[in-house]
Amino acid sequence: MTNKFSPLDPMAMWRELTAQWEKSTNEFANETMASDPFRQGMHGGMNASLTAQKALGDLMARYLAMLNLPTRADLQVLGEQLQRIDDHLGRIARAVEGGTSAAAASAKAAPGPRRTRQPPAASIAQTTPTSPSTSPPAASKAPARTRKPAGKRPS
Repeated sequence: MTNKFSPLDPMAMWRELTAQWEKSTNEFANETMASDPFRQGMHGGMNASLTAQKALGDLMARYLAMLNLPTRADLQVLGEQLQRIDDHLGRIARAVEGGTSAAAASAKAAPGPRRTRQPPAASIAQTTPTSPSTSPPAASKAPARTRKPAGKRPS
């Protein structure tokens, strides 16, 4: 047997032994992972892990419900609802800004004649709805809309 390692490089023998060990380990691992018992064992292990994870999730959901706290799913649904509301408010704000700027531009371009006459009080009383059939329902499924205050509120 000839010595193929240089006496000037003492780490060469260590590198060669490490490379041979890695090669033999890889061959053994590949043969083992290709076998059916290994695949079945991995499949069973994954099933057990997923079952335990689901059971823990259900247990946590029941525990949080008992404490009257929201679950992760509840918070996700709430976040989605808030995102939809935010998008809707953004569309409303853009529409209001667009409508306000168009109305302001037309008002600056051609101011109409100033109104001096007031409508008679009798006609106003006749046009106001008094029957409950024309009023909107008290409880509807649509979200309540609030108006933005015109000025600052007193503190």
